[in-house]
Parts: sequence; C-alpha cells; structure tokens
Amino acid sequence: MRQPEVGDRLLTPRFLVLCAASLGYFMALGSTWPVVPAFVEHELGGGGVAVGLSVGAFGFSAALLRPLIGPLGDRRGRRFLLLLGSVGVSTSLLMLVPANSVTMVVVARLVLGMGEAAFFIGISSAIQDLSPPDRRGEATSYFTVTLYLGLAVGPALGEWLMDTGGADRAFVAAALLGLVRVLLVGSAPGRPADPPDVPLFRWRLHPAAIRPGLMLFVGLQAYSGFLAFMALHATDMGIASAGRVFALFAAIVVSIRLVGARLPDRLGALTTTRLSMGFTSAGMLIVGLWTNQTGVVVGVVVIAVGQCFLFPALFTLVVERAPDAERSHAIGSFSVAFDLAMAIGGFLVGAVVALTDRPGGFLFCAVTAAVALALTGPILQPNRDGIDRG
Repeated sequence: MRQPEVGDRLLTPRFLVLCAASLGYFMALGSTWPVVPAFVEHELGGGGVAVGLSVGAFGFSAALLRPLIGPLGDRRGRRFLLLLGSVGVSTSLLMLVPANSVTMVVVARLVLGMGEAAFFIGISSAIQDLSPPDRRGEATSYFTVTLYLGLAVGPALGEWLMDTGGADRAFVAAALLGLVRVLLVGSAPGRPADPPDVPLFRWRLHPAAIRPGLMLFVGLQAYSGFLAFMALHATDMGIASAGRVFALFAAIVVSIRLVGARLPDRLGALTTTRLSMGFTSAGMLIVGLWTNQTGVVVGVVVIAVGQCFLFPALFTLVVERAPDAERSHAIGSFSVAFDLAMAIGGFLVGAVVALTDRPGGFLFCAVTAAVALALTGPILQPNRDGIDRG
C-alpha cells in the first residue's frame, strides 16, 4: 500500500468517499441507540438489567476481537475489513427483526461488536493510509467529525423510523445503510503488496498502542459518566429536551474540529491531551456545582471543548509510532481502551451516583479528569521525542 508523501493533498476524492462511508456507518449505528432500549423494554418486557446488557453487549465482543481483527487488515487489506464489518453490522441489525427474547437481542449485539470492530479498524486505518504523514491529526479530526455527525443525526432518524413504522422498520433501514457502505469501500487500499509476516488469531496488544491507549482509558472515564447521566441530569434541571444538550455538545465538537483540524499536529499529543483534560475537569466541576439550566449549558460547552482533540491527538500518536505494515493491529489495540473506558467508567460513576447524587457523580468525573491531567506527562513523556511538538 502506497503511503502519501509529505505535501500530498489530503482532501482527495478517495479520502472524501471514505468519509462518506464513515458517516453512513455511524448514522446506522446511532439510529439504534434509542430503538434497542425501547424494543427490549416495551416489546420484550425486559427490565433495567436486560436493557443495559442488550445495549452494552457489543462493547464486550468488540473489545475482545479488536486485537485479533487488526492484523487481518494488515495482511488482507483495509477493504477486506470494511466489507467484513459492513456485512457483520447489517447482519446483526437484521437479526433483531425476528428477535423475540432478550437472549436473541444480546446475540445480535455480540455480532454487531464483531462488525463494529472490523469496520472501525478498517475505516480509521484507510483514512490514515490516504493521509500525508504531517497531516494525520487533521485527517483524524475530519474522520471524527463524521462520527459525531452520524451519532447526532442517527438517533433522531431511528426515533422517527420507530415512531412511524415500528422497531423492525428502524432495524431494516439501518441494515440497508450497510449496503450503501459496500458500494463505497472500493476507495480503501486493498491487499498490500508485501504483507507483514505475523501470526494471525493471536490476541496481543500492539506495543505502540499501550501508552496512548492507557491515556485514552484514563481520560475517557469522565466522558463515560457524561454520556451515562447527562440526559437525566438535564431533565432534572428543567431542560425539556435532553437531546438538545447532546446536539449542542456535538455541534461544538464538530465546529472546533473543522476549524482547528490541524491543532493536534501543531501542538503535539502531550499538550493537546493536557488541554483536553483541563477543560473536561473544569466543565464537570461546573455541572456538578452549578445545578441549574445555565450551569448545564455552560458546563456542556466547556466539556465539549475538552473532548474535541483527546482522541485525534492520541490516535495520531499511535499511528506515528506503529510501522505502516502494522497499522491496523495498532489501531485495533488502541480502540480497546475506548470500549473498556465506556464500560468501566459508566459503572464507577454510577456507583458514586448511587452513594451520593448526580451532581456528586459529575464532581467525581471532575476529579478523574484532574487525575488524568496529572498522569498525562508520566504516561506519555517516557518517549518524548516526537510527542510534544508544541
């Protein structure tokens, strides 16, 4: 697979086609967020545990499979992973149509985890393959814009489809988006001319991903609490539509990543991560202490600024450290940290909320972000060369 030289254009037709495929994928994934819980609770009679297991099951299979699937992308090419992931995601969604038990839903969501792992590793690797080395942070910012746009539009689409035609209609429509992605994956690099000679089907985290992944895991603890409890908190504060809060969050992230797409490249991972953790801690502190509607809005704005560049900075660091021939393996290993952070962080913050209240949970998030800020140097600085370019 040819790697672009410094000075090559970033926004090429192939790059933009892959961004379109990414947008379609995240729209399909996001459309299931409001539908699956409602389907499990209202149509299958599941309680809170059943809903939580049904929603989160895909994260467990994704985390388990990412280090196994990554090397496949290095050996067989990014296009192979995109096709595998698209088919896996669409199959999992169609499996929900005849589902008449929570067990069947959980099985379908486990299949989704396999497809999600393959597609995410494939698309994020392909985006980097087509990016000039000195613009990888910018490329990651554009890629994650498709993520946030898809996850912002998808839930509204899923709700509309469910309200007008039931859950089955929403599942089928999301599955059909997978067929659109199949038509676009030809822009991704195919099988490499000289694939790495590494064992397949061996569960191993890539060394280049361990420190950045650890930083991502620590840094996302606060964000997982935000996702789990912000909607309920906003409603308690008298905000009629919690969806507007998340729309505000997404709009800020998308806007800043578009305008400041090159900041991760210019500032470096160390500086960017510190800024991210500082803003996130401050925003959580505002939400935890300023308990009214204004406090929610101000806090969400500050948190959004904090979350703009954490992933792009650390993701770029992984790509820079890993050999080109092992890129998919490294990206797969790095993304395990996201899955585990979402699962463990939500559980920890939930335990604090149970012992105190929701503002107490946000204050705990502020503390975890401050701890992450303090740990940024010790975790990332041992290999300082090339990290802190700011």
